[in-house]
Amino acid sequence: MSNYTNFLAMVSTEFHRYLMENDEYTNKIPVNALVIFQVEGEDDFNNWHKETSLKNRESNQPIVYVYVKKWRKHSSIEELNLTEVMG
Repeated sequence: MSNYTNFLAMVSTEFHRYLMENDEYTNKIPVNALVIFQVEGEDDFNNWHKETSLKNRESNQPIVYVYVKKWRKHSSIEELNLTEVMG
């Protein structure tokens, strides 16, 4: 995966977490919407994500731009356990 795809995975995960904590935004996102992230200070990523997303847009698919302005300084994970699974 490229650095942009890794960053996109992280932004998507954080966006879903944000929606779970701020559910008033969920009604503002149409069903099957194409979500395009625009992150403050990440112009190269923003251009890549917008171009890639629009290139893969379905016909008449609604578009929602999510402008990320500020990040938390820490993880919201307080405690966890890991289990290794042997293939």
